[in-house]
Amino acid sequence: MKNEVLIRDDEKKQIQKQYILVGLGPHAKRIYYPFLEKYQNRYGIKLRLLIELDSQRDNIQGFISSRSLKPEEIFLIEDNAKNRLGRFLDKILLNKLENIINNEKIDGIIISTEPKSHKIYADWAMKSNINILMDKPITAPVDSITNPNSAMKIFSNYQDLKRKKQDSDSKFYIVCQRRNHEGFIFVKDYLLKFVEEFQIPISYIGIYHSDGTWNLPHEFEKENHPYKYGYGKLMHSGYHCVDLFAWILEVNNSLKDRRANSGKIYTSKFRPNDFFNQLSIENYKKFFGSTEIQKFYENYDRNEYEKYGEIDAYILGQLLQNQNVITTASIILQQNTFSRRSWFDLPEDTYKGNGRLRHERVNIHVSQFLNIQIHSYQSYEAGHKDIDLEGVGNEDHFDIYIFRNNKIIGGKSFEKISVGESMKKQNLNDEHYLGHNEKGREITLVNFLENNCDNSEFENHELTNKLLSNIYLSMANEFCSGNSKITFNL
Repeated sequence: MKNEVLIRDDEKKQIQKQYILVGLGPHAKRIYYPFLEKYQNRYGIKLRLLIELDSQRDNIQGFISSRSLKPEEIFLIEDNAKNRLGRFLDKILLNKLENIINNEKIDGIIISTEPKSHKIYADWAMKSNINILMDKPITAPVDSITNPNSAMKIFSNYQDLKRKKQDSDSKFYIVCQRRNHEGFIFVKDYLLKFVEEFQIPISYIGIYHSDGTWNLPHEFEKENHPYKYGYGKLMHSGYHCVDLFAWILEVNNSLKDRRANSGKIYTSKFRPNDFFNQLSIENYKKFFGSTEIQKFYENYDRNEYEKYGEIDAYILGQLLQNQNVITTASIILQQNTFSRRSWFDLPEDTYKGNGRLRHERVNIHVSQFLNIQIHSYQSYEAGHKDIDLEGVGNEDHFDIYIFRNNKIIGGKSFEKISVGESMKKQNLNDEHYLGHNEKGREITLVNFLENNCDNSEFENHELTNKLLSNIYLSMANEFCSGNSKITFNL
């Protein structure tokens, strides 16, 4: 079950590797930068160019001043609406990139921008034949939740990138840590063996994920993990869960006679206007006193938020072979959930340091014969332990429960495997260890550095993006016509 980061012998002489980093937001600061520093000497890593918005100038300088890995050059893009939409590369930047590529050996680019800009950088990188490490989602078209054409563009964008990749030498990695997570790999391998042995498909996959993100009413204009561009939770942490479903569903592919060839989806959602009316101004006054939230409600116009993205998404679907249901799916993705935020002013770290914590469960059935459950529940923010406990509520909590109809199929009737605590013990001497999920990200990053194959390469995300596109199409259709049911071919 152990999934090791693949590294070369320390004593092998390393060729210097040069990278471009696009975006130094909260995720890049917490994940990519520390891991690049961890492997800086081993791989001779140089950060040739850092690209960010001009509005982040002071933020960048404050962050890199104390880092061992410093960018050789920083390029700041004018922060305007045109550049935020990410439709074209800034001309001066494009000239800069072309000059670097023509005169130097660049080993790869890390794309960690707001997702509207992902595609333009990926297009350029594939044309330049350099490797790509990119945050999810692959693309995020504006107004996906209200415009059917935008929703369909999620998958058409993927197909366009797929065509371009066929003419490129680039390896393309998407950072989706569950594909390289020790616990999830164990579960998928277990299911692969079970389904192959008994020739019974996975009949149900239920995924629940909440991240306790609490944005106060006046904070919905932010650029990081935004809602104002017409997408939300699904393009935030929700992508991981849709991808997890698609990845686990691959298990059924071994059954040629019961492989799904169509799907149907129903959706429901909870959006900012719903949230603004869930708590009253009296609630906020009780919690925080008289604040600018009162000013927000005095000027609140519901119409201004009608096209904002989802805070929560509820997806019920079935995959069929002709008229027969093969697998039923329930994917519940929430941000309007339990949080530890108890303060009004935003902290410096709004990514993991604003009361956010994760509750996650996965429930998988193989008809009447096997049930596998995954439970992972935190009671405090990452790195902010305020209670001494193990198991449920601990930052490292990740348990797998396995139930078997052992009188028919043999084996143990029940088994519990605690993966999170085990991984913590394995990595006690690693000062860069951030947790079991982050270990999966590290594995993908090292495979990117070493040009290795990886479970989360671009080619493996086709079904994920087809599902994501259809989920948003369901929501957009409901917005336009009131009917969220859609059917599609696989």
